This record gives sequence, C-alpha cells and structure tokens, in this order.
Amino acid sequence: MSHKTALVIRATGSQGKAVTEHLLKAGWAVHALVRDPEDARALALKKIGASLHKGELSDKSSVEAALVGCTAVFLNQMPSLTDRSAETREAGAALDAAKKAGAEFVVHSTTLPLNDPNIKEKLEKSIVAPAILDKGDVEKLVKASGIPFAIIRPGYFMTNLIGPLSSYAFPDLASGKFLTSFETDTVLPLVDTYDIGAIAAAVFEDQPRYAGKTISFAGEKLGIQDIVKELSIVAGKEVEVVFRTEEETAKESATNPFIAGQTLSIGLHKLVDIEEVKKLGVPLTSFRQFLEKHKDAVLT
Repeated sequence: MSHKTALVIRATGSQGKAVTEHLLKAGWAVHALVRDPEDARALALKKIGASLHKGELSDKSSVEAALVGCTAVFLNQMPSLTDRSAETREAGAALDAAKKAGAEFVVHSTTLPLNDPNIKEKLEKSIVAPAILDKGDVEKLVKASGIPFAIIRPGYFMTNLIGPLSSYAFPDLASGKFLTSFETDTVLPLVDTYDIGAIAAAVFEDQPRYAGKTISFAGEKLGIQDIVKELSIVAGKEVEVVFRTEEETAKESATNPFIAGQTLSIGLHKLVDIEEVKKLGVPLTSFRQFLEKHKDAVLT
C-alpha cells in the first residue's frame, strides 16, 4: 500500500473503537466515521489521533467524503431487525464508494454462526435471523466487490456478560442470579471486543497473508458453570445459575433477541478452533483478564 490510512465505519461502537485504537498504535492514520463529532466517544477517538468525519452508512455522500485519502476500510454494521434490506443496501453503497475512491483492502466483521452450513434452516423462525443472515448477504457483496478483502468472524462477546449489556441478556445477574436459556452443557467461544481490533489490525498489517480469507476466532472457550464461577470470583459474590425450561425459552425467545441469541449460541464453540486461532500470533484476552479489566461492570 502506498500509505496506511483506513476508514473505520461506526468508529464509536465497541468494535470500531477497538479497531481505531489498534490501527493508530500500528502507525495508521484513521478516518473515523461518527454520527456526532461532539459526542464524548467521538472526542475520545480524536484525542488519541483519529480524524473525525461526520456521517453514517445511510448517507452515501458522507461516506464518500470520509473515504478521501483512504486505502483501506473496516466495515462493521449494526443489524436491523425491522428492515431486511438495510445492511445490504448500505454496505453495497459503501463498497461502491470505496471502490471508486481507490480502496485497496476491506476488512469486514461479521459473526461466528455463519460458519454453520445449516444456519439458514436453524434461523427459519428466529427473531434474530436478520442479525445473522443479513451479514452473510453482505459478505457476498464484499466478495463480489472487486476489492481485496478479509472477513473476520468473532465469537460470543464477553461484553454480554457484564453491564450494561448484561441487564438485557441476563436481567437478574445484578442480584446474583444467572437466569439463562443456555443448556447445562453449553460451552461459549468467548471474545473480548477489544481483541477484534487487534485481529483486524493484524489483518490490515499483513494483507497478502489474509487476502480472501475468513478468520474465525475466540479468546477462550468456557462452559456456563465456569463462566459463572469466574463472575463470582471477580465480583466477590456467589452467583446462582438458573436454566429456563424449554417452554419458558420458547416463549421468551419469540420476542426477546437476547434470549433468542442464547439459544443460537448453543453449539457455537464447535465452529471455531482455538489451536488455529493461536496460529494467528495475536495474543487474546481470557475471560478472567476481561473481568478484571472491567471489574466495576461485573454484576451491575
């Protein structure tokens, strides 16, 4: 590449922030696409050296402006559970703009369940189907864009297990009860969202090695009982595990995407090989390390 400048889309989100920080540390210039340049999260990115560009994927002209001078793009999208065409429409416009701007590489962050060849059938009636399948459709657009690319598929986010997200996914956790629709023998391939930035930066730094590849990763695989044990140790408070019945899960997952996501995550650990992940040469965070780093958010 002639120079190292990347556009990071949704830069104030957990993934975008992590990618921005890791790229800056690696000597890249970063154009951060942000909805509000005066927002505290955007200003924090500016403070560490990112160049802020106001805009969002739904506004193609703002993406085009942010792409000026960029030779790489980090594409990361929020799913829409109501507009099934949103992700593909916006990603298609962004990829078209990136190609016209001369972008030489795209890293697209999606989701580990896409490794399952039967995922479409499994999600036939699930409320979270758009959050998974639409990302698969965007992957196809990335592959067909004509821009060299790599796709990264991270595992189950550790951030779901601490505040504030835990209040949605596990609403009784703050009171010491881990109420869940996981099964008793569920094992989760856990990943710290900050490590997504480390993986993305490593891919950007070594594009010939990763071009055209799909990289699946997780920092650690843990069973539910071990996850709860780690939460208890770091919080200094005993946590009780309570498993919903099949009937309770069926009822709740019909309208609650967080619970539907728990049922989808059963068997997820089989879709990633930790030994293969180690070959990437990128140190990843253990669940204990993550909890210690975010101790104030445990059981909140």
